[in-house]
Amino acid sequence: MKLSKIIFGVSIIASFLMLVATVIAIVIHDYGYSFVMFALFVVSVLQNVSVYKIIFKSKSEIESTVTS
Repeated sequence: MKLSKIIFGVSIIASFLMLVATVIAIVIHDYGYSFVMFALFVVSVLQNVSVYKIIFKSKSEIESTVTS
């Protein structure tokens, strides 16, 4: 479970690096690249939300079965 949390943290960092890339692309007026990076950022954030739900839902289910 600890490794999945580490990978989840790296994924969050990667998501926000995509947001930084989007801002840099807007600054240098490369709007096609900024649109693609923003779309990838949104998809990545949605994936992170679903992974977050899975990780912490399974953790609570494991704890409830251990205490039962």
